[in-house]
Amino acid sequence: MALRKFQNFLKNIESDIFRINYYPNSDLKSYHLKYWLTFIVNLYLKFYHRVDVTNPEYIPKLGAGVIASNHMSHLDGIIINAVTAYHTRRKINFLAAEDVYNKNFLFRFLCDLGNTIPVQRSTSDRVALLKVIKLLKKDNLVGLFPEGQRSRDGKIGEGKMGVAIMALKTGTPIIPLAINGTFQAFPRKTKMIKPEKVKLKFGSPLKFSIEKKPDKKRIEDVTKQIMNEIKKLYNDIN
Repeated sequence: MALRKFQNFLKNIESDIFRINYYPNSDLKSYHLKYWLTFIVNLYLKFYHRVDVTNPEYIPKLGAGVIASNHMSHLDGIIINAVTAYHTRRKINFLAAEDVYNKNFLFRFLCDLGNTIPVQRSTSDRVALLKVIKLLKKDNLVGLFPEGQRSRDGKIGEGKMGVAIMALKTGTPIIPLAINGTFQAFPRKTKMIKPEKVKLKFGSPLKFSIEKKPDKKRIEDVTKQIMNEIKKLYNDIN
């Protein structure tokens, strides 16, 4: 098993050398330090957490996209960033509360490695939403946690309406993602990361037509649809 993982690791790097344009929208090049840091993080994930990824082909290799995931732990953003970079060579941008971002040097370093954008908690959702829309208009990948905060009990909470508003305003595909095992590995108020197995499963993109002024019921319906897809994926890997 370990040998096969290492062989897949080398095969993945080989794609950069011998397959021109295999990653058409590559942000990470083999001469970038972040490229190799990403692979080191992925090796850690594969061997320490035995990370298993299902349907990575749903991550867009070109154009804008939003990966919407449940949120169990501070590990989630780091893992999603590393997995996305490994399979597509693309950066994915997350928003994080500024006080969390500045928690300590190591966490800030990991956030920077994961292209995290700090946002003040006092900042309105509208400001954060405008930041996301600006990124999407430049064909970036964005990661969002619709619940808005980490789980306190290991269960998926209710989704907030921000991701639905953004989907309806921009028409950007939403790629639902379920992640399982990070709550057990690194729950709230703990300092040690346990070697728990972590699973991720991506779902097929959800596409919504652009609506200039969606009403509250429409936004709630789209929020529910996105969260239901995430919950279905989570049940598959739980």
